[in-house]
Amino acid sequence: MSFLKGFFASKSIVGGLDIGTQFIKVMQLSKTASGYQLEKIGAEATPPMCIKDGVVINADILSESIKRVLETNKININKVITAVAGPSVVMRPINMAVMTEKELQNAIKFEAERYLPYSVEDASIKGTILRKPIEGDEKNMEVLLVAAPNDLINKCAEAIKKSSLEIASIDLEPFAMIRALQSGIDPEKFKQTIALIDLGASTSSINIFKEGILRHNRTINIAGNNFTKAIAQALNLSFEEAEKIKKDKGVIKLGEDSTPMSPTAMRIFNVVTPVLGELLTEIQRSFDYYRSRYKNENIDLIIISGGSSNFANIDAYINKELGVEVKRANPFANIFLDKAEGLTKEQINEFSASFTVCAGLAIKQFLQ
Repeated sequence: MSFLKGFFASKSIVGGLDIGTQFIKVMQLSKTASGYQLEKIGAEATPPMCIKDGVVINADILSESIKRVLETNKININKVITAVAGPSVVMRPINMAVMTEKELQNAIKFEAERYLPYSVEDASIKGTILRKPIEGDEKNMEVLLVAAPNDLINKCAEAIKKSSLEIASIDLEPFAMIRALQSGIDPEKFKQTIALIDLGASTSSINIFKEGILRHNRTINIAGNNFTKAIAQALNLSFEEAEKIKKDKGVIKLGEDSTPMSPTAMRIFNVVTPVLGELLTEIQRSFDYYRSRYKNENIDLIIISGGSSNFANIDAYINKELGVEVKRANPFANIFLDKAEGLTKEQINEFSASFTVCAGLAIKQFLQ
């Protein structure tokens, strides 16, 4: 699903560009007979105060960072597929009277007025039919309403164009994530209900898919920075120092695990426990809402991605607390890494979950 589409020139080299609040990530793939080949990959820290709530604040500074990650890793793409995200992006299943696809696109803006916190005139809006008709309600169908403010899209596009790149397409993060992970999920498991939880730096997103179709999306303000701020305050550290100690020594203790922990690791765990509790409460709230909308359906699998999914034991902790199988995202399950340039194979594997959105964006060009 895209808001903006470009035309591919004969010599276009397209890559995936994921602009996050913490890192800018770029990936260039090629298609092989048995999957995809990672050609080049790179990441660069996002400059402070360049992005807020998913909106680009300083296109000039951000464009320089995009140029730098391309130059540093010798990535010679000239077009990108990127994504927008944030609390202002709306992805919501709604019920509407049964109509044709053409009629839906004409009617969706009028229906969207009920759900958007901004004017429909200032937004890009699309509807996708999920179920037609709804079982037991033959007069209505279920539609996925997708909307994003034009200002959010335009400012993202401005930064990319200032970095001398063209835009092939602008996607939405949940669609990129499920695209990246599909090849690594057992086909039978993929038909079940899967929750993709992206644990970012400033926000996290909870996305529930059934048979690959998005049925629930929610952005929450509990994410990696909340853990870091709690550590910084408790240990009297700067944010940067707290971020480093979180990555180096942060471990989530499991109740049945008797392995000794260092005093620092134990203190970090005690400090982040309330944040973990808030995160689990919000995840459970989304699951409860989903079950109330789709009766007799349960969450069969949770896949966690994003930088904070690397917090030691967070997958086991969520599994224990929610009673649902949890896996870390692996967007490279069907991507060959041996010839990749930019990062070592070890670095790619270590941070693989952080590249889930980027991988899904890079794959999109082969499915257009």
